[in-house]
Amino acid sequence: MKSLTACIAAFSLTAGCVGAPRESSMVGDYLSGRIAASANDIGVAAASFEDARDEGVEAEEVLRGAFFFKVASGDIDGAAALAEKILANDDKEDDDLARLTLAARDLKHGDYASAREDLAAKAEVEYFSAAMVILNAWALAGEQGPEAALKALAKKDGETFRGFHPLHQAFLFENAGLEDEARTAYQLALMSYGGVVGRDAYGSFLHRTGNTEEARAHYELLAQYPGLDRQVAKRGLERLEKGRTDKTWVGVTPQKGAAVALYSFGSAILQQMADQREAAEKAGFRVGDANYDMPLAFTRIALYLWPDFDHAQRLAGAILNIYGDNESAIAMLKRIPKSSAFYEQAQIDIAGGLIGLGREDEAEKVLRATARAGKSQEARLNYASLLAGQGRHREAVAVYGQLIDDLSDDPPEDAWRFLVGRAASLIELDQWPAAEKDLERAVEIAPKEATALNYLGYSWAERGENLDRAFELIEQAVAIEPNSGAFIDSLGWAHYQRGDYPEAVGHLEHAASLEPADPTITDHLGDVYWRLGRKVEARYEWKRVLELEPSDKLRESVEKKLKEGLPEERA
Repeated sequence: MKSLTACIAAFSLTAGCVGAPRESSMVGDYLSGRIAASANDIGVAAASFEDARDEGVEAEEVLRGAFFFKVASGDIDGAAALAEKILANDDKEDDDLARLTLAARDLKHGDYASAREDLAAKAEVEYFSAAMVILNAWALAGEQGPEAALKALAKKDGETFRGFHPLHQAFLFENAGLEDEARTAYQLALMSYGGVVGRDAYGSFLHRTGNTEEARAHYELLAQYPGLDRQVAKRGLERLEKGRTDKTWVGVTPQKGAAVALYSFGSAILQQMADQREAAEKAGFRVGDANYDMPLAFTRIALYLWPDFDHAQRLAGAILNIYGDNESAIAMLKRIPKSSAFYEQAQIDIAGGLIGLGREDEAEKVLRATARAGKSQEARLNYASLLAGQGRHREAVAVYGQLIDDLSDDPPEDAWRFLVGRAASLIELDQWPAAEKDLERAVEIAPKEATALNYLGYSWAERGENLDRAFELIEQAVAIEPNSGAFIDSLGWAHYQRGDYPEAVGHLEHAASLEPADPTITDHLGDVYWRLGRKVEARYEWKRVLELEPSDKLRESVEKKLKEGLPEERA
């Protein structure tokens, strides 16, 4: 890959021939592209790299930047034109994505022979190789029929990522009229890497093949799990009740099959990245902004092949929201129809995008309407959280109460979120006895959930109540998440409440090092410094609190301490 210096040199030579460069120079556009790319501003990066190319210099790095960000922004046809130039340069870097993009273009237009040619070269990166195996099978299906595709996949059973094959074998078996073989393949997909698509498709298969009770049992099991599975289950059970079969997975075309493969790999890559970030954070490492460009690129190509693929629409919208490109995220999420299992989640994510744009009133309307229309737990939870964030705690308590009242006698573990949410608002309303009951119930439901353990333990420590039990709960939370600044702060604060300041200060300093921008942790550190006679340091920390956007209540408390210090301890 050519360096930035090489790009500047190339520009200088060109400028010498044409006179003074215009304000939007190739170097400026290139730098704009790099800055936008580092900030995850996909649209600006794509436009800036393309503007740099328009200056007339085909620098390799500019070409590759323009190509990649065209893919990530969804301009697959434009990216395919650049992919041909990249491959013509005979430089293996980024060739995998270039070949995949060309294959997608050819698949899109039914040119299956050309697609197979695009996929024939050995990929440099293993997950690209695995994706290309499945795309090649779908190109074969389009060219020669499902039987040929099944034979091609069978020959690749030794592949590292063969766990992605069963779902596609299920689609192909069903296309070939082999229902029993399709059923077996679906079941294998459930045990391998079929993901939420596989679980969605299997429930649909059971229903439309007349296995209604098995379909019901499948959805009822999925309903026990949080997130996307629960959403798929809800929509599946609704269809069963209405006697409506889902035709989404009937006669899967090569374009749809390839889209599923690309989405599945993109989703898996994103999950791996997210897990690595979480592990790094738990280990105490500081991580920068998330970069999910490659999962976004895979998902964009999937949508190019199957524009109405709701799984991919949801994922693309989520990544764009993470990147802060809220307008694009909202536009993507609005494409998800009411018939989709992910419609309610899309509305929640649209509300998140609106909040990101500072349009909280609109976000509230979206969440309120979604909560009322579908009685969505997640929509109501987000609506309650929004109300609480606006200081409207009485309204929030009412919405949390609806969620809690709807719980069964044996609620799922993630119901702790409703109880902790209501407790937090009750505390703000000075209704501690009711809040305490909610927190104790949350710990009962989810005895290994660190947030619930910490919230109850910290609340007791804050009040100087049940300190032995508070220590026990907080220590359990810290054992589960040993690098959480919030939990370590709770441990330090419990020691503080006991009057054990020498022990407290170490924990509070550690917490502040992990969460230096947290006003509450900073306030606690100031308090313990004061009690240890380190009053200059205490005042420094309290002043820092005022710079960290504290709540009105905390600001008032800190301003008083800066004037008067802490009151003398009782003997």
